[in-house]
Amino acid sequence: MTDTDLADHSVVLVTLDSCRYDVAASAHTPNLETLGPLLRAESPGTYTLPAHAALFNGYLPRPVTETLTIGGRSVDAIWRSAAARSSNRQVDIPFNGPALMAHYEGQGYRVVGAGGVTFFDSADPANSLPGLFPEFHYFGRLSRAPATPEARVVDRDEDLPLAHIRMLADLCLEADRFFLFVNCPSTHIPYTTPFSPLTEQTSELLRRLYRLHDSQQDTSGDDALTPEDIEVLLGMQRRALEWADVRLGDLFSRLGTRHPLVVVCADHGEEFGEGGRFGHGHPHPTVSTVPLWCGVLGGVGCPEVSGQRSNTMIL
Repeated sequence: MTDTDLADHSVVLVTLDSCRYDVAASAHTPNLETLGPLLRAESPGTYTLPAHAALFNGYLPRPVTETLTIGGRSVDAIWRSAAARSSNRQVDIPFNGPALMAHYEGQGYRVVGAGGVTFFDSADPANSLPGLFPEFHYFGRLSRAPATPEARVVDRDEDLPLAHIRMLADLCLEADRFFLFVNCPSTHIPYTTPFSPLTEQTSELLRRLYRLHDSQQDTSGDDALTPEDIEVLLGMQRRALEWADVRLGDLFSRLGTRHPLVVVCADHGEEFGEGGRFGHGHPHPTVSTVPLWCGVLGGVGCPEVSGQRSNTMIL
């Protein structure tokens, strides 16, 4: 099997929920950098549901100026659904099923999903995304739980899927070939991880930010955030991404001998008042512009993972 035979590789697809491109560009992410250069890309969706519906149909965020390169060669597109309109773009993996997961399951892969934002709560019958997987593991709060400040502004540990790397990797390694999807909510508000725990200051800032998210109104009144406040919150998201990078490094180390194709991207970004609003679900460059990394673990032009693992939350 060569690096260019992408159709024969196992797959790891990771979404860094709500992660802004500029935050990713400022973060220390040595494990993600083993996949290839950080690309500035445009998401087809502005919030979790439509963005993931597009991803699961093979529509990755599209690089704005850079070329997608895997295994030392340029790639127009990794996946393409038969339902898409005709195109001359070179595609490595065309598929006929209703979603990527059905395609890979039909090819005999073990298909496993994991998530942590409420659209992936598999216990809620209204959620369609987890039902696309034959096997799904949800770690977040219940989607219909009261959305009070006390419920939302919390430190998170086992609610983060990347805290369960060992379990997810073991499930993959039980099969000859696998397709693993992980929705990573560490970069989603409230941005809390072991690298970005709550403090008295950040707890109050997050309560105000949630109110701004909920109201979708311009900055004014008691909830107005100063540039310094916003820098603190963006710093929390950056450290949440850096925590995710450490955990993904552990995943890459565990799965590296299988040389999977790995795609890591944000589903959408986040606005912090640049256009007068906060949050996502609306068109703004900070919402639609996302980070993207792609590569084959251990493949040509793909450095080995450092192997450094954090002892924090290896479950």
